[in-house]
Amino acid sequence: METVWQRRVESAVKKSIRGSIFAGFNTNVDAVVHCNGDSIANLFQDPDVSLDTANALDVSQIETIREKNEFVAVLKDALGKGKSFYIILENLALLDWLDEVFSNRQELMGGQAGIIANQMAALEAKTIVYTSLLSRKQATMFFPQVLYPVFKDDLQLIPVHQAYNPDDQLKINWIFEYAKGIEFDFGGEKVVSPRANRVILATRPPGVVMGFAGEIHEHLPEFGSKIDVAFLAGYHYAPSEDPELTEYLDEVTNSIRMLKAGNPNIHLHYEYVPMKDQAAEKRVLTTISKEFHSFGINENEIRRVLDGFGYQEEYKEIVDNERAFSLYRGALRLMEQLHFSRFHVHNLGYYVLVLKKPYPVAPEVVRDCCLFGSSVNAIKAKYGGYVTKAQVSEAAEFGLSDLGLRQLKRFYEEAKQLGLDIPDNFCEEGIWDHGGCYVLVVPAHVIPNPVSTVGMGDTISSSCYASEYSSVLASR
Repeated sequence: METVWQRRVESAVKKSIRGSIFAGFNTNVDAVVHCNGDSIANLFQDPDVSLDTANALDVSQIETIREKNEFVAVLKDALGKGKSFYIILENLALLDWLDEVFSNRQELMGGQAGIIANQMAALEAKTIVYTSLLSRKQATMFFPQVLYPVFKDDLQLIPVHQAYNPDDQLKINWIFEYAKGIEFDFGGEKVVSPRANRVILATRPPGVVMGFAGEIHEHLPEFGSKIDVAFLAGYHYAPSEDPELTEYLDEVTNSIRMLKAGNPNIHLHYEYVPMKDQAAEKRVLTTISKEFHSFGINENEIRRVLDGFGYQEEYKEIVDNERAFSLYRGALRLMEQLHFSRFHVHNLGYYVLVLKKPYPVAPEVVRDCCLFGSSVNAIKAKYGGYVTKAQVSEAAEFGLSDLGLRQLKRFYEEAKQLGLDIPDNFCEEGIWDHGGCYVLVVPAHVIPNPVSTVGMGDTISSSCYASEYSSVLASR
């Protein structure tokens, strides 16, 4: 079985990204901190930080960060559980404190749209980005070949480095990365990280809009005609209360329909980031899924969405026994509620996809494109930064994870035990033609002690889905 999958990887790494790729709307600067003993110890140099106070807080009830001990509690909880976590920094006055505590940081491109745009450009795709705030510093963090839409009598795509607005504010997010097996001293209490992951502390400056703003609206059909695949993210910034939420969703829906008017064959992917308000998130997902084709989410995030929609059985099953089969059941349940035709759950060592029939791309092609995406992500994990087209072939030397290959076998065995119609060659093919959908389990690469985990989900989703469309173009 391993040999069959490895041959597929050797073929997948030769893929190219074709067509025009658009990324919007969430871009920012990431201040990246690689957590170690010294960086955590620095927290307790501050007299306002108290381990007893932090330990007394219920992390599950912390929705935004307003003071220092809330941040310490969230970081300690995430490190101890090895989980990824995303939370908003509500008190922007803490930014100066973070600057002082974590002076040894690196500033990089951040935000789903920013990361995807640079990665697609690195893979030599024609890439376009749009964001409502484009400060000079933000613009310089894009690859120079990335294009940006502007209007000078007509719609033009110009290099993003030339498109910045000197009056735009900078959006900055703090990323706290940690490796597996690191021991941290939280003021006398030892915490050991069980796996590599990251905590994201995000900001929301005034003026940021997760959508199209200004004069671009009237040109959206023309803009849509220039796009083949669109990766749109940032909808987690949607307002939580009406009438603002309804107005925002109406604007989003109208904008996407205008893009489609210019290109009915445009492929739309939504990369999930959690909202603070689960009731509002439910409305956002229900509305947006009517306009999009593809949805990307990880193993932790799908639990949150299942819980938000009230699917407690599927939620609890993943919590109690996270595996490919429980993720499949969760994804299938959400697809019954939502309107996506492609649901991609990316987990450590393997991916689970559900494709609603009739799906426009053969499941075998989708599978092999996932192996391409895994290969891109493996190179990113090993070396950091953005993966060039020339680098991808090296991933053929790595080998897929034993974890992913075991999940294939476990999925097959569980389906058989339940009397389901799973084919005997499932472990070799990873494809189950089941009722109104295709179910795919694809083993992926795992790189020990990755150099970076920031943007891995974005890299996986964009590389997999963009290569799907490229395969369609190549077959014409």
